[in-house]
Amino acid sequence: MKKTIGLISMLLIILVALTGCVNVNYEVEVNKDGSGDISYIYGFSKETLKDLPISTDDMVESMKEQAEENAYVVEAYENDEISGFKASKHIEDLSKDFSLQEAFGEEYVKDTENNGIKIEKGLFITKYSQNAEIDLTSMKDLSGNVDMTYKVKLPAKAKTNNATEVSKNSKELTWKLTAGEINNVEFVAQEMNVLAIIITVIIIAAVVAGIVILFIVLKKKHATKKEN
Repeated sequence: MKKTIGLISMLLIILVALTGCVNVNYEVEVNKDGSGDISYIYGFSKETLKDLPISTDDMVESMKEQAEENAYVVEAYENDEISGFKASKHIEDLSKDFSLQEAFGEEYVKDTENNGIKIEKGLFITKYSQNAEIDLTSMKDLSGNVDMTYKVKLPAKAKTNNATEVSKNSKELTWKLTAGEINNVEFVAQEMNVLAIIITVIIIAAVVAGIVILFIVLKKKHATKKEN
């Protein structure tokens, strides 16, 4: 894993030097069951690619191979401005198996518990949170040539966050990362377990109703004994 990350980071720097502009968009979709769907796009400026005196195909192919070794499914990606590839994979347990190091490289993200996405499941509330640092200070010379974003899609509204962009429903958070700086990623979201709450209310109501019925039955028996 570490060698893979190092190679991808090195190739990215070479590609930036050659093409002048690289887009890196990393996205994590958090599912209610605790799993996650991860994808990232490496895109290179079409305008500069066509004018290069050498081909970057071999380097791009190496990046694709490294992604596939990390269990990503890789496919070609293209829009009006960039050309590259998209890698994606599904993770069964996001809180245990997701790592920002895999996304941005061990030299940029420390392997700490907070850098992952925490999923804390309670009886009535599930909490999703992250408090990470993406240290891109060593990429200072690439500032202005790399367009990087980190996006998280949540199953619940974010109560607090420091995202650059927030969707109208507050469930999609996007951070525009700056090369040459330490980028902080923070959010907390909570989701009510409606089914658990409904079941609990029904159980409590049933218990209360049972107590009331028992009280009425006992009261009637006591009144009957008095009459006799």
